[in-house]
Amino acid sequence: GAYHNCGLRSNGAAVCWGRNLAGESTPPTGTFTSISAGAYHNCGLRSNGAAVCWGFNGEGRATPPTGTFTSISAGGWHTCGVRTNGAAVCWGFNDYGQSTPPTGTFTSISAGAYHTCGLRSNGAAVCWGFNGNGQSTPPTGTFTSISAGGAHTCGLRSNGAAVCWGSNGNGRATPPTSVSTTATPTLTPTATTTRDDSGAPIPTPTATTTRADVPTPTPTRTATSIPTPATGNANARITYLEAQSRAQQEQITTLRNQVETQNGLIASLSSLIDRLTARLDALDSGSASTTPTATPTPTNTPVTTPTNTPVTTPTSTTIPTATPTRASASTLAPGCIRSISLGWLTGAWNADCLSDKTPPGAQTGTRYARFFTFTLDDPSFVSVKITSNDVADTYLYLLEGVGNAGSVVQRGDTRIDAVADERLQPGAYTIEATTYDLETAGNFTLTFEARAQ
Repeated sequence: GAYHNCGLRSNGAAVCWGRNLAGESTPPTGTFTSISAGAYHNCGLRSNGAAVCWGFNGEGRATPPTGTFTSISAGGWHTCGVRTNGAAVCWGFNDYGQSTPPTGTFTSISAGAYHTCGLRSNGAAVCWGFNGNGQSTPPTGTFTSISAGGAHTCGLRSNGAAVCWGSNGNGRATPPTSVSTTATPTLTPTATTTRDDSGAPIPTPTATTTRADVPTPTPTRTATSIPTPATGNANARITYLEAQSRAQQEQITTLRNQVETQNGLIASLSSLIDRLTARLDALDSGSASTTPTATPTPTNTPVTTPTNTPVTTPTSTTIPTATPTRASASTLAPGCIRSISLGWLTGAWNADCLSDKTPPGAQTGTRYARFFTFTLDDPSFVSVKITSNDVADTYLYLLEGVGNAGSVVQRGDTRIDAVADERLQPGAYTIEATTYDLETAGNFTLTFEARAQ
């Protein structure tokens, strides 16, 4: 997921760990046959094909429809599944049509951040939703599997070759060409008999079984077995030694890349801590007096290193850090300003906090409001949404600075969505959540999401 992980035990029980802001790391009891972690929610399939989801449920992303499924995929802010009849069904956010699959049947499906891809029974790839980076325009030809990411997509050809399309930042859409695509080496040797130059059969190496209670060591080049040649055959022996040497060199290169990646990760964390410390020192030296409600936790994408796969250095382009901002001098009472982090929160309008703005076309008068501050560390796209069961007409303002004195950056009734617009620059911002009607009180839910790309 975004800040958490999930897996299935051998007995089918779901286990999740990491951030648990909306219950995304607290799976329900019972057993599952498959599981998929989204940005802030997860979904799994029971043995009877029923879908079960948990975590943040904005736009109903964690409320699957009834019926049975053969596969399910939790995306950034939506979820998709394939019915037993092959029909694709999606639910949740549908800003770019990512939850409106085409007709026809599918064998598998993958939900990305703002787009979705699936495979037809003939192996053709079909994608729909946001296509700003070409992530929803798959190449021709057939695939055996497909996976939709944040702004790119990858698939496997029938010959095992990896093909990717969409954003190629940090080379994410340029897969290596010399890596075995076998995910888990089989423990059963192939039936083919290998012979040396004299025609004598070369014994097939015996597969060893790794005990489940013993930590698995760093994988080596096990996808392709190198048989030991018959004693006395010089040519076969030389070939065997050369193959061993190449395998060892590849292992050394992989370990060196891992060390460099870990050093880079440590440097990135140190830099992030220095930036956060400098910001807190600057705030402490000013007029700030209110302690933030939550301390931001630096997060980095974990590094996954398949066998012989070049290590990708984690970057901060997936989900930017949103740092809660301390309230400073403002025309508002301190109690009217709260900090907000990624996810959602609930609030209530009353006469304690008032807005000094009038939405376009609205009657001039007193309106109740609440204010939420955040700071962007990097240029980012921001999405804000407000829902209320008590107030029919709501309104949002996105302001520069802390408080209600800053200039208006964007405004909208139930949503401010900067995904398709220019990214906001680093700095402090305030969200003003107000009512369209005069002196109207009630409860509301505010969703705040930000991403660098």
